[in-house]
Amino acid sequence: MSTSAPDLQQTPARADSFVLIGTPVVPGVALGPVVRPSEGVRLPDGEQPALPEGSRAGEKDLFRAAAELVAARLAARAASATGVSAEVLSTTAGIARDRALWGAAEQRIDAGVPAASATVEAAQQFVDMFTALGGLMAERVPDVRDVRDRIVAELTGQGEPGIPSPEVPSVLLADDLAPADTAGLDPARVVGLATRLGGTTSHTAIIARQLGLPCVVAVEGLDDVRAGETV
Repeated sequence: MSTSAPDLQQTPARADSFVLIGTPVVPGVALGPVVRPSEGVRLPDGEQPALPEGSRAGEKDLFRAAAELVAARLAARAASATGVSAEVLSTTAGIARDRALWGAAEQRIDAGVPAASATVEAAQQFVDMFTALGGLMAERVPDVRDVRDRIVAELTGQGEPGIPSPEVPSVLLADDLAPADTAGLDPARVVGLATRLGGTTSHTAIIARQLGLPCVVAVEGLDDVRAGETV
C-alpha cells in the first residue's frame, strides 16, 4: 500500500492483481496482510411487540445502564489517549451520555418500544436532524451511529463493535470507520489504512495524520480485496 500517489496497489499475491484508486491523506508506504473490522452490530428490524406497561420502567433502567457503560468505556479510553484521539473519544462518550438522546429513547420505551429498538429510533432522529443541518453538525452523524451500535450491542448481548487487534503488522481496509475506532488504533499493529468512504477532512483522516498512518480514503473497489491478502 502506497500513498505517495493516489492509489492503493496490491502485491502480486494472486493472478488477478490490480490497482485501486483513492484519495491520499497521509503519505507513506505500508505492507502487510489485510484485516477488516468485525461484523457490524445486528440492529433490530421490523416492528417489535409492545412492552407490557409493567416492564417499561425496568426497560428504561436497562437502557440507562447500557448507555452509561458505553460512555464509561469510551471515557476510560479517552483518559489514556492524547490529542485528537482523546478529543474524539471524549466527544463520543458525551454523546452516549447526552440527555436529549436518553430522553428520546426513554420516550419511546414509555410508549412500549423495546430498549434496543428505541435506541435505534432515537439515534435516527438525531442523524436526520444533524444531516439536515449540515456542516459541522453533519460530521457528528458517524459518532451518533457508533454510539447507537455500542448501546444496542450491550442491550442484545453482542460483542462490542470495533477493530480487531492483529497479531502481525497489518493493513486495515473498511467501508468507513467510526471516529472512536480510528482513535483506538495501535500504529504498531495497524500500519496502513484505506476506506471506501470518507474524505480528507474526516475524523478518520485527521486521526490517521496524528498517528502517522499511511492512509487512503474514497477507494473504489475495496470490497474486491480479501482479508488475509498482502497489500
